[in-house]
Amino acid sequence: MRDASYLILGGGPAGLTMARMLIDRGVDKVTILEASAKVGGKCLSSGIGDHVVEFGTCYAIWSHRYVLKKMKKLGIQRNYLRAQRIDDRELLDYIRSGDGPPFVFQAMKYAWLRWRIMSSATKGDPSVNDTLAQPTSEWLRMHNLGKIENMMHRVVTSIGYGYLDRVPLVHAMRWVDIDMLITGLLKFTVMPEGGWQHFWDRFADNLDVRLNQRAVHATRSETVVEITCEDGATYQADYLINTIPMDEFNQIADPTQAEQRVADAIDWAGYTTTLLSVASWAHTAPVNSWSDTCANDAKDGELLFSRYECDDENGRVLFSVGQSSAAYTPAELTELATYSATQRGAEDPQIVQQVIWKYMPTYSSDEIRSGLLQEMISMQGERRTFHSGSSYSHEAVSTISSFNARLLDVAVIS
Repeated sequence: MRDASYLILGGGPAGLTMARMLIDRGVDKVTILEASAKVGGKCLSSGIGDHVVEFGTCYAIWSHRYVLKKMKKLGIQRNYLRAQRIDDRELLDYIRSGDGPPFVFQAMKYAWLRWRIMSSATKGDPSVNDTLAQPTSEWLRMHNLGKIENMMHRVVTSIGYGYLDRVPLVHAMRWVDIDMLITGLLKFTVMPEGGWQHFWDRFADNLDVRLNQRAVHATRSETVVEITCEDGATYQADYLINTIPMDEFNQIADPTQAEQRVADAIDWAGYTTTLLSVASWAHTAPVNSWSDTCANDAKDGELLFSRYECDDENGRVLFSVGQSSAAYTPAELTELATYSATQRGAEDPQIVQQVIWKYMPTYSSDEIRSGLLQEMISMQGERRTFHSGSSYSHEAVSTISSFNARLLDVAVIS
């Protein structure tokens, strides 16, 4: 299939890394169709003087090996994040305050149980599907992993990946792997110098990216795929790789039964990033989260974290804050952001900019139990179409690029 041509829908991390991987494996004909005027998907870097505010993609961790290697190859320096805290406590101290045995023991137990479960996730074992459909907090407490639960308050909930009593275990396990545990111990959390938009712009150099090409119709025959865009342009190729959300893809295509099932099984959690200008806000760490807003019984819309950005030219201070937002309107989110910041000590918070993301696809537990994960694999290649992106993996760049590598190995190029 190296002589075949490929169209990729979406110029976010999934589409860009897939294109680069295809080219690295000897494919010459790869075209990316991106609906917006920029690459990078859910990244949005905004410059304030010499400082870069990230409204979307933010950190790279130990598991972002593919992206970290590309940063090095492109000569992009990495800025290391300093202290992270919860309730203004050192993160590791907060983790250690969780129930159960010492953290090292829990980390080893979790890593072993995770490996055993995830290695069987594609085999269709009903008992494994039942486990992966469980609420994450329920499974953690069943195995006396209270310190891992505390860790997940920061690395899952506070960055928008869901409340642990609501998100099925498969989502937490896709993200929190042995690399995440190492990241926590080594405190390896970095940002690319110049911001994520700068990185993806550089990454996309020499790729055939067509911007402002919003797909409005997809035709798939036995021999060819064709995409028609909003401006009337048409593109043909041997194969289509879809990285946009499944519900959006199904609006432009005649979906297969499996494609429709996947779209129907996903609930998008939503996430909002807001840049606040405050008169002052006492912080002893660059990033702070709160246990009560990351807890299982917390309500959507409350602030999950605050991150110091910089001082502005008017003597005020800029902070980024995040909210899980699917339940609220933009006006309600604005009100909740300022109210919640005030409740947590911010003086005179004012909205500078707010971005609402379609974020974190969460699978129906009933569908997981009935074999959704297995069908998401077996459907690859139907109607000359392969699927990647957050609908099939996880929001993190690391998991998306790893998924692409596996897909290329077993489905697209063997």
